Parts: sequence; C-alpha cells; structure tokens
Amino acid sequence: MPSSTIAVVGAGANLGRAIARRFGAAGHPVALIARGRDRLNALAAALAEEGVTARAYPADATDPRALTAALDAAAADLGRVGVLSYSPAPVWDHSGDGMPDTAAMGFTSTLETTPASARAQFDLVVGGGLTAAAAVLPAMRRARDGALLYTTGASAIAPLPILGNAGIAQAGLRNWLGGAHTELAAEGVYVGHLSIGVPIVPGAGDGDPDAIADRWYRLARTRDTFETTIGI
Repeated sequence: MPSSTIAVVGAGANLGRAIARRFGAAGHPVALIARGRDRLNALAAALAEEGVTARAYPADATDPRALTAALDAAAADLGRVGVLSYSPAPVWDHSGDGMPDTAAMGFTSTLETTPASARAQFDLVVGGGLTAAAAVLPAMRRARDGALLYTTGASAIAPLPILGNAGIAQAGLRNWLGGAHTELAAEGVYVGHLSIGVPIVPGAGDGDPDAIADRWYRLARTRDTFETTIGI
C-alpha cells in the first residue's frame, strides 16, 4: 500500500490516536478529524514528537459540509486520502470500570428508542459514514487503490437492549459496507468492518487500542476479509 494519507474521523485520545500512530509509523501522513480543535492540535503535536506527520482538521461528523471540507483540505495539504478510518464515538465514561455511561452518550434502550434518538445515531454513524466515503472515494477509484475502514460496536451484529438506537444505525451501516465491499473490490478499493464488543481500554488484551489499530493495519494490508470481530 502506498503511503497515501490516512484520514482518521473520530480522532480521540484512545482508538483514534492508536490508529493514527500505527498507520503514521508506517509512513502515512495523518489527517485528524474530530470536533475539538484544541484536542486535535495536542494529538497532532504528540504524534509529531513520535515522527508522524499529522495535521488537525476540526469538523463535526454530523455536519456534511464541514466533514467534506475537512477531508478535501486534508487531501490538498497532505496528499490523496488513500485510507479512511471512520470511528466517531461519544466519550467513554472513565469511572474505573471501563464501561460507558449510556445515557450521557446519547444511547437509548430498545423500548425507549424514539424516532429522534434513532435519527441522532443515524446522523452520526450512517450519515457521517456515507459523507466521508463520498468525499474520498472518487480519488480512490481513480487511483484504483484505497481502503475504507469502519469501526462499530457489537450492536451492529448482535442486538443489545441497552443500545436500541445505536443498533439500528450500526446494523444499517454494516449492511451498506457489505454491499460496498462487493462493488468496490474489482476497483482496488478495500472496504472493511470491525465490530468491537469489549471496552476499549489500554492494556486490556484484545480491547487494547494499540492491538485494535494493529489489527486494522494488517487487514488494510492483506484485504483478505470483509469483517472481523472482537469479543462478539
């Protein structure tokens, strides 16, 4: 895989940072995309200290114009986006047990899910995912090389009552990814899906963000399977 730019949409201090570090260490310039400008700048500076070329492009994944503009700017500054990592997620609760505060993250249980709560997850997971793909796919298809890497939770595959609205969105995204994987394979563009059913916590075995990032890197290189899971 040539050292094209990787755009990390959902570039937080945990999994996003690990993915940026892993691909950056392999020579890919890194475009960091998330809502918080200060946090992105700090992350870019930390990666630079490790020898990774990284720049911050603040944008909300639920804002199609802002997300598209960020990806376009990244390509103009750093070179063609040849890898897209899409894993935006609310901040996990760090109370000590590694588990998320579902209410604070906007999740609703199955019987509490409303059209509004489902739409909020749809806009983030599906809407943002489709917007990001639309922004980078034309250049990938022209180059006949690229990788779209989408990370979701367990509810993309296994219905979880506490994540009713998230499951609707994640399962829908998974469906689209499966179709895109089939359609784009002949054009040299890999589409992959990773579903994680364990807390993402440093040092936690398969849930360690560096281990997950390395798995993504290997999948993007081998391109030998559409989907893999952790803890499901």
